[in-house]
Amino acid sequence: MDFQTLVLKSWKRNQFLVSPDNYCDARPHMVSPVFELSVADLRERWMALIAAQPRMETRQADDEAMQYEFIQRTKYMRFPDIITVRFIPLEQARSTLAVFSRSRYGRRDFGVNKKRVRSWLDALTTDGNLHP
Repeated sequence: MDFQTLVLKSWKRNQFLVSPDNYCDARPHMVSPVFELSVADLRERWMALIAAQPRMETRQADDEAMQYEFIQRTKYMRFPDIITVRFIPLEQARSTLAVFSRSRYGRRDFGVNKKRVRSWLDALTTDGNLHP
């Protein structure tokens, strides 16, 4: 998946995109926070967070591009939700990320993808490393 050329399907309400301003062709649902962390440190914290999630598996990993894809299955029906993340280095040992979470099936997700990504971003920023 290429974040820069990503186009969201407006009729699908089962997707949530977080990215820096003007990073994607698509307009994000939320602008990415900036972290006072190196890109390697941000990736390490993200991976620890993902490892603690239930029903999660790694689908693809591109260490060179710093882009990863995961599948998290729903609790009861085991439907796959796909989460793609790309870590983006910034100047002065800061970093950010782009995250696209979407349901594989259906048109609605009752806010699950949004809630998932926002809770993960909240967990990453609770230690005060978010740039104001």
